[in-house]
This record gives sequence, structure tokens and C-alpha cells, in this order.
Amino acid sequence: MSITLMLLLFVVLLFLGLPVGFTIGITSLLAIVIMDFDVSLITQRVFVGLDSFPMMALPMFILAGNLMSGGGITDRLWIFAKSALGFIRGASGYVSVVTSMLFAAMSGSALATVGGLGKLQIDGMVEDGFKTEEASAITAAASTIGPIIPPSIVFVLYGVLAGVSIGRLFMAGMVPGILMGLAIMGYIAVRVNRNKVKYVKRPMCNSRELASAFITAIPPLMTPVIILGGILAGLFTPTEAAAVSSAYALGLGIIYREFTLKSLYAIILGTAKTSAAIMLIIGFANGFSWLLTVLGASEVFYDFITGYGDSKIMILLLVNLALLVVGCFIETNSAVILLTPVLAPALVAIGLDAVHIGIILSINLLIGILTPPMGMALYIVQRIGGAPFNKIVGAVMPLIFCLLLVQLVVTFIPALSLALPKLIMG
Repeated sequence: MSITLMLLLFVVLLFLGLPVGFTIGITSLLAIVIMDFDVSLITQRVFVGLDSFPMMALPMFILAGNLMSGGGITDRLWIFAKSALGFIRGASGYVSVVTSMLFAAMSGSALATVGGLGKLQIDGMVEDGFKTEEASAITAAASTIGPIIPPSIVFVLYGVLAGVSIGRLFMAGMVPGILMGLAIMGYIAVRVNRNKVKYVKRPMCNSRELASAFITAIPPLMTPVIILGGILAGLFTPTEAAAVSSAYALGLGIIYREFTLKSLYAIILGTAKTSAAIMLIIGFANGFSWLLTVLGASEVFYDFITGYGDSKIMILLLVNLALLVVGCFIETNSAVILLTPVLAPALVAIGLDAVHIGIILSINLLIGILTPPMGMALYIVQRIGGAPFNKIVGAVMPLIFCLLLVQLVVTFIPALSLALPKLIMG
């Protein structure tokens, strides 16, 4: 069976509407049968794909994000950010981005960020004069910061599959994540200044109100300090940090009296469903990636990119373009699992840093959650805000352009990703 036939079968099944996990599994099984391999290989590869200690971080980070969404943490972050920035015209736009960045440092997931903060953000921005579709687009774009600022589910997946230090990936995501937030806020500033009458400007909070909001937000704000500080101090691994994060979020929710037995059951059930879906994809994708390796996909990709000679600029542009297209059609975690075993070895072989590759891969694929037909973040904000889907798509296009500019800067200035892990971790 050729690589082309295998990929064609995958695309056909995907467009027939099968879930990604089943699409990968069926494609892998048919390929094994056609290639006359032992069928038991598929179960072996699924097991090997899941038999990893760092992979245990995934359900823990998902649980942490769900606990934070339901534990009153998002409300306190929002109140603090609005108290600090509320005096600026159209403040809720900036507050939405800042809150997403703060929540990103706790949840590690784009969809957890938009799901946990979406209603607060959209309602707040509409109240300040933003159109619903504008507010929805900003909320969706800000959610892409979630898996870039550590901790990150995407980085855990990439780190395990590429054999890269997850701690280094966490550090490498800090500066690009902040740049993404600044780019979105820059766009908001342009919009607000062009429509000065339209957006609300509130009086500045007095020092007592700001101090009160900050004190209330201190426990949630300590989450990233505990996670990253613990990892860097060697107190626990990224996997153990995920468990600590979940325990801390649970403790805060209990202290804030936000949880009931019913809500905790719903959170645990939701976590189990999400984790099971991701684990199914990971298991089958390991078999799929192994088959691609057996068929020589990594060598084919290496030969393709080296066909452009020593022009790393052209190679990086092509890789970015290919990843953007993939992100439009395949969910981010699934794409990372499928592409990492093929792309990472080939790009490392031409002299690129594996950590830098992880950042490039992640940002490109995350932009895909803003683009139809996949566009998961757009569907979520459409359901929350109720704006027409086509209007949200139109409103998000300038924000996608801003994120693409950040991606190009991060791609061609590796130090933005690599300087911090080198400085802190050596």
C-alpha cells in the first residue's frame, strides 16, 4: 500500500463525516490488512501509544481546566482584569484577552478557555459597545493563546511524540503566547480608536477597589506560579504538575463554595468523555504514524523539503502553509499526533531545533480552530453569543491575519522561542 493511497483513504473517510478517531483506526486497520501484516499489530501500536507516563498529564490538565471553569475562578479573574483596565475605552476587549492569557496559564486548552470564559467575555464586550460577532471573534482568537502559554496539552502531546522536554516546551511558549495576546490587543486598539464614540469608557477604579479585586484573584493567579515554579524547581514533573493543578483547582472551588455533588459529577463525566476521545485518537494515531514510518513518509517528506536546497526560508514557508491547511480540516490534538512523527525528524535533520518546531506546529494548527470547516472555537462562540456564523467568520479574518504575522515572526526569529528555555534550563 502506498503513502498516497493511505492518505487518500484517510481524507475520504474524514469527509464522509466519520469521527477522527475512527477514521484513523479504520484507515490503519485496512492498511495493515492490505499490507498483509499481523492484525494484532494494531492493538500493539494502540497500547504502545498510550503506555507513557507523561501522557497521564492529559486527563489531569483537562480536569484542571474543567474545575477552573466551574469553580468560580474565571469570574474572579474577569473582575480583577476589568478593575485594572476598566478605565480604557472598550476595556472589555482588552480584558477578554488578558483574562484568556491568565486562564491559559492554568488550563492548557483552547476549547477549555473559550468554554470557560466565552459567556463572560462576549456579554462584557457587547455591554461595552462591541457588536456580538466582533466580541465572538475576539473571544475565539484569544482562546488560541490557551495551549501556547504553559501549561499546554498540545505541548505534552508533541513532547511525548517527538521525545522533547515538556518543560522546555512550556518555557518556549511564554514569549510567543504573550506576542499573540499583544497582537490581538493591537487590533482591538485600532478598532476602538476608529470608532471613538461607539465604545464605552468607565471611570477608573479607586485603589481600594483594585486592591480588593487583586486580593480575590491571588489564589487563582497562584496556579501558574505553582505549576511552573514546581517544574523549574524540580519539585515535580509536568505530569505531576497536572495532578497538582487539578487538586489546587478543586480546593479553590470548594473554598469558594461553587461546587455541588451534581456539578462535580458533571465535571468528572465531561473530563472522562473528553479524555477518552483524545486517548482513542492518540492510540489509533500511533498505529497510523507507525504505518507511515514503515512506508517511508518521513524520508519522502525529507526528500521533498531538501529539494529546495539550503533555503530554510522557503522550507519554513512551505511547512507553515501546509500546517495552516491541515489545521483547517483536522482538530488540533489529532493533527499534532498525526504530523509530529513525520515532520519532526525530517525538520530536525535539516538543522531546525525540535523545540522551535513544536512552537511553529502548535501555533499554525491552533489558527485552524478559527477557520472553517473545522473552526471549533467559532462554533462554540456562535452557540454562546448567537451571532450569525458568517458574520463571525468575517469578523475573525483580521484577527487571523494578526496571528499569522506573529507566527511569521516566531518562525523566522527562533530566539523568541528558544532564549527563555535556554536561559532558565540551560
